[in-house]
Amino acid sequence: MTELVKLIALGRKYQKLWPIKGELSVIFKEPKIITLCLLVQKTAPAIACLSFVAQFTYFGADVIPRALAMSLLIVSMPYQGLIWLGHRSQQPLSHNLINWCSEIRTQMVNAGMYVKPVTPKASYMDMAQLLNDAYAKLNKAFQLP
Repeated sequence: MTELVKLIALGRKYQKLWPIKGELSVIFKEPKIITLCLLVQKTAPAIACLSFVAQFTYFGADVIPRALAMSLLIVSMPYQGLIWLGHRSQQPLSHNLINWCSEIRTQMVNAGMYVKPVTPKASYMDMAQLLNDAYAKLNKAFQLP
């Protein structure tokens, strides 16, 4: 159970760290999933309540177990997204992505910033931190390689 809680916490951290940019959503799934997670976090409780009330109103007390199960499934959807994000944040980067991150790091170093080196065991969380720093500190000068 604590492993699941850790994944959710990592997912929240990754969700806050990843820059939501249009050019990144073409390459990565994260911006789309993060946007969807944020939407579901806001709307899932209301949808679950409406679903339960509608089923109870139209079909009576016989469907309470089924309506409750469906409502719990709807309420769990934001957590499913956070678990996926937490799992993804720990995945190692491919060789191509490590090279790409190294190019971004070179741009940042050339701009006079200190950035820790990209290691061969870098994860998606490391890449999210690098991209977030690049967008925050380089502003308009930052170009995706």
